[in-house]
Amino acid sequence: MFKIVTSLQLLLSKPLNSSERILNINANVTDKYTKVFNVTSSLKHLLIIGDESFTLNFTDPNGRTFTYEKNPYYSTYYYYYYYDWDVLSSHLVKNPAAGSWVLNAQGNSSLSVKILGFSGTCLNSDCHPNATCSEFGGYGECTCKPGFVGDGISCNDINECQSYYTNNCNYYGYSCVNTIGSYYCTCVTGYQYKEEFGCVDIDECANSTLNDCHPLAVCSNGLGSYTCTCPYGYNGDGKHCGVTYCSPGTQCNSIEDCINYNGSYSCIDPCSNHIILDDPWRSTSNVHNYYDYSNFYDWVHCDNNLNGWYRLKGEYGQHMPEFCVPKYSCGTHAPMWMNGQHPSVNDGIVKRTACANWNEDCCLWSNTISVKKCSEGYYVYKLQGTPACYLSYCIESNFSCSGMGCAPDEECRIVGGVQGCHCKNSSNIANGIQPGNLADQIKPQVICGLDNIEVTFSKCLLEKLGYDTSHFHLRDNSCQGIINKKDKTYISLISRLTNGDCGGNLSYTENEVTYTNTVYLTPKSDGVIIRNEYPIDFHCTYPSNMEISLLTAIGSFTSSALINVSGTSNFTITMGLFQDSGYSTPYTDSEVWLDSSSMLYVGVIVTGSCPNRNDPTIFVAENGVSLKGRFSIQVFKFLGGFNQIYLHCQVGLCDTSSYDCSTVSIDCYEFVYLLL
Repeated sequence: MFKIVTSLQLLLSKPLNSSERILNINANVTDKYTKVFNVTSSLKHLLIIGDESFTLNFTDPNGRTFTYEKNPYYSTYYYYYYYDWDVLSSHLVKNPAAGSWVLNAQGNSSLSVKILGFSGTCLNSDCHPNATCSEFGGYGECTCKPGFVGDGISCNDINECQSYYTNNCNYYGYSCVNTIGSYYCTCVTGYQYKEEFGCVDIDECANSTLNDCHPLAVCSNGLGSYTCTCPYGYNGDGKHCGVTYCSPGTQCNSIEDCINYNGSYSCIDPCSNHIILDDPWRSTSNVHNYYDYSNFYDWVHCDNNLNGWYRLKGEYGQHMPEFCVPKYSCGTHAPMWMNGQHPSVNDGIVKRTACANWNEDCCLWSNTISVKKCSEGYYVYKLQGTPACYLSYCIESNFSCSGMGCAPDEECRIVGGVQGCHCKNSSNIANGIQPGNLADQIKPQVICGLDNIEVTFSKCLLEKLGYDTSHFHLRDNSCQGIINKKDKTYISLISRLTNGDCGGNLSYTENEVTYTNTVYLTPKSDGVIIRNEYPIDFHCTYPSNMEISLLTAIGSFTSSALINVSGTSNFTITMGLFQDSGYSTPYTDSEVWLDSSSMLYVGVIVTGSCPNRNDPTIFVAENGVSLKGRFSIQVFKFLGGFNQIYLHCQVGLCDTSSYDCSTVSIDCYEFVYLLL
C-alpha cells in the first residue's frame, strides 16, 4: 500500500504526457491467464502493479523473463486475520525492450494487473542530496528518492510509522521505528523481521540453537513459541528428560496409578489422592451467546493448566458427558467430552479419549485421559492440559441412587452436588419430644460387653431434634460416633472397658466394677462456634471376678495365646498374676520384686491343668470344671543366683457335646508365659 501511495504521489507531480497506460487487467482466473501487450521504443521505464496472490511472469521480445513470485505469507494473513482485500505490490523495469511482451499469471482468484510506461531522458541537475535524475520518474528533472517526498530540489523524509498503511509492520510487529529515508520494525518474542513481509514466525525447531529442548525431546513449533515433549519411556518437562520408572512392568495394580517421584515411583489410589473441580460453570447446561461480549472474560475458560487426578464435583453434576457437547457450552468455546463409556468399579483404571467440539467437528482436538470409578460411586479423571484455548472439560449430572444402600428411615438425595442417603423429610418421629429431657425420653441403648462398651442412638431422631450427628463424642473428643445401618440408621460410640479409655472412669467395690462415661450431643451450628452441648451419662456394672480384674487392670502381668483346635475353633487363653488369694487384685506396676516367702496367685481363663504337682506349695483352687483355672505357688529362686521365674501351663480343650470330659483323654497344647 505504501509503494502504491508513493508511486501515485510521484505520478501526480509529473506532466500527464510523461506516462502511457499500457495494460489494465481485472479478471477472474481459475488457474492460468495469458496476455500479450506492446511496449514502444520511447519508454524508459515500466511500472507494474500486480496482485500478490498470483505468480506473474513477463517475457520480453528478447526472450528474457521477469518473475514476481506469489507472496508466501498471503494465505497466512488471510487465515488468521480474515483480510478480504487484495494485497498489491509494485515492480519497476528499467529500459524495457521495445516490441511484443507476454504476461503469464498463475493463481486462483480475482486478478488485477496494471502497467504504466514512462518516457523522457534523464539529465544531470542540481538535485537535492536525497534526489536523483536517474531513478524511476526522472526525465530531466530531479526526483526524490524512495522514503522522501518533494519536488527533487527540496526533499523531506517520509514518516512511514504515521499510519498502518505506510509501513510493513504487520500484527506481530511490536512497534514501527522511523529512520531517515526508511523505517524498521521491532517484533515480539518468537518473531523476526523480514523486509518483504514484516514480522514472521521463527521456527525454533529448525535449529537446535534456537530452542532449549532436551536432545531426546520432540520440538513442536507454534506461532511465536514452541513446545518440548519427552519421548515414550522418558519423563520430564521436555527441557529435561530422564528415564521413567513408571513404565510397563512396574508393580502398580489395575486400580492404582504410577507416579514418578525423586528418581523412583510410587503407586497411589486416585480415589484418595485427587483434586476436586467444583466450578458451576462446567455444566453442560451453561450455554452462552458468543456474540455477547459484555462479560466475555467472566464466562470463557481454558483448562490448559490441568495436570493430575481430578474429581468433577460441581453444583450441577459429577461426571464427564459421553456425548458431543455443543460449542459455547460449559463456560468455554470448545467443550471437551469423553468419547467412550465410564468404567465399573471392577474395571479399575481405564484410558479414554477426551474430544473438543469445534468447527462442525466433534473431535477437532483430542487428548488421552484415564478414568476410575471409586467404590463410593463417583469417578476420578486423570486430565492433562487442553490442546488449545479456549477448551474446558464439561460436567453433567450423575444422579443415581442405585447401590447407595439407604436404611428404611432414609432417602437418596443430592446435597451439595453429591448424592447420598439422608433422613426422610416426612418422618414425624420427633413429634412431642423436647431437647430438655433427652436422657429420659430417648433412652440410648447401652451394650456392656467385655471387649467393648457401645452406646447407640437413632440418627434421624437426633437430627430432627436439631443435633449435628457428625460431631457426637465421648468425654475424649477423639472418640467420635460411627454410622450403622440396620432396621434404621444408628449412630454408635464405642469405648473399651479400661480406666481412661475415651475419658471413661472405673470405680471398684468389693463385689462390682463400674465403668462410667458421658455422650455429648452437639447442636447444629452455621458457624465454627459450638455452645450448649447436651450431656448424657451412661454406665456399665460388672461383677468383681478374676476375668473383670484382668480386663480392667492397667499394665497387668498377663500373657495370652491363641489356640486353633483341628482347624475348626479358636480359643484365646489368658494367664495373669494376682496379689491376693481372691484373684481380684492383679499386679499393675512395671516391675514386681518379691522375696522367697511370698505367694504367686496365677489365674488362667479357659480350662487347664498344671504340671509339677510334686511341689508341696502348689494349691489348685479351680481346674477342669469351667473356662477358668486358678492355682498358687510359693516364690522360689534357682541355684546360681537366677532371679527370673518362668511359669509354664498346659491347657487341654475338650468338646463336651461329643465326650465325657471328666474321663476322656485329651491332647494338650503347650504355651509359655514369661513373668518377671
